[in-house]
Amino acid sequence: MNQLGISKINISLLQTFHLVAKHGSYSAASRTLNISYQTAANHVRRLEQLYGAPLIKTDRGSRKVILTAKGKALHASLSGELDNILSRISLLLENQRSVLRVGVPQALFHYFFPDVLKAFKREAPSMELAFFERDTTLEKMMLDGVLDAAVSERFFGQDAIVQHLIGEYHLSLVYPRHWFGADEQPVSLTAFAERDMISFEVGQTIRVRAVDYLSEHFGQPPRITVTTSGSTSIMLLIGVGLGYSVVPQWMTTPDDPKIAQIVLKEIQPISVYFSHTALLSSNEFVHQLHQTCSEVMGGKLNTFSPASYSK
Repeated sequence: MNQLGISKINISLLQTFHLVAKHGSYSAASRTLNISYQTAANHVRRLEQLYGAPLIKTDRGSRKVILTAKGKALHASLSGELDNILSRISLLLENQRSVLRVGVPQALFHYFFPDVLKAFKREAPSMELAFFERDTTLEKMMLDGVLDAAVSERFFGQDAIVQHLIGEYHLSLVYPRHWFGADEQPVSLTAFAERDMISFEVGQTIRVRAVDYLSEHFGQPPRITVTTSGSTSIMLLIGVGLGYSVVPQWMTTPDDPKIAQIVLKEIQPISVYFSHTALLSSNEFVHQLHQTCSEVMGGKLNTFSPASYSK
């Protein structure tokens, strides 16, 4: 293994390889780490790239894996030492973490987390949750060790972060109801081309999708006059007639007296993920929070999923 390879290997890759070698299969390792089969395979593949040689080969017709000569040598040198390191890290995290640090975008927190917290506290009443209402910085905060878990609309694609899909939702264009009459929706989205848009901050997933979609329909970029990171601020400004926006469909209802909406079914639905650091894969509170988010948020998100608009 060259020096560059060593410097880029993280403990998550070594942990996955160790468990695949120990149990003899990707599926057993993935169950232990609470990650997908594909993620486990990707971890081993990445380690092989950094190591510079094949470590594992699959026995044809069997789900069992076989270590190559170099794989056996690496596993033999790792096994005792790595188990010791992982157990020490796990003990340290359990002893010092009486608080679970969770990052969530403001809109998701306001709409979903009162119910998530009610359900979570029934199962883990003594666990303190510290929330950070962020969006574009969540990935960096997790990699820097500032967060233990996050719920977000971004797929990070990092070996050190495990992500689970919770659900999907559509976006809606929302605007002051009095613009086009109480019950009448404009025939075309081009009716908004010359009107002011209120948008999320640069880099947020919803803004990127909305600007691309509207630019295609308008033949020019939308006229953004106000930018804010908060969903509550956006809805307040629309409510007093200062502009329109594109927001998650669940942020308003068809019977809102001040704000009308058009569901934008043509925009690719937004995915929502539960994420946690790989080293906390066996943490009972992380498991409980993931399960609670899946049950509470998954049920609500299904109401706004693509399957709800199949007609």
